Amino acid sequence: MILNWLEKFAEKLSLCGAWVSAFLLVYMVCHILVEIFFRTVLDSSTYSLDEFVGYAVGAMTFLSLGHTFQRKALIRVNILTNSIKGLTSQIVEVLCIVFTFFIISFFARYVWRSLTRNFERGTVSPTLTETPIWMVETVFFIGLTIFLFQMLVTALVVILRKPEES
Repeated sequence: MILNWLEKFAEKLSLCGAWVSAFLLVYMVCHILVEIFFRTVLDSSTYSLDEFVGYAVGAMTFLSLGHTFQRKALIRVNILTNSIKGLTSQIVEVLCIVFTFFIISFFARYVWRSLTRNFERGTVSPTLTETPIWMVETVFFIGLTIFLFQMLVTALVVILRKPEES
């Protein structure tokens, strides 16, 4: 029962990240169109296109990781996993998830440390907009957290379900 609730919660959380990613894609297209209009018609610029589109691409990448993982759409090498079945397949799957979980945890820890340091120092981007760097890193950290939570729930589901019949 709790496992089903966790699975549904992780799915909704991952879907939320995917929706924000989709919104960011629409935002990027709109910002590019505005920039084109400004440059061709008004002979001016927003002076922020490359910076904000770069932030949006990074945010889209991190925020969509959980949903992509949940849908089993991440690129993976299935040479080993396609040839094994049952309990052995589950063990290999859990080991892969655990290994990836620890690597992403290490990265998330680094992002968290950078985020808090930049927040404490009030670090801003060296551009005209002077965007607070901690705001950008917060979105990255949220995406990594969603991904970590999705991996944890998936590992629990793989461990607690019955092995597939060979």
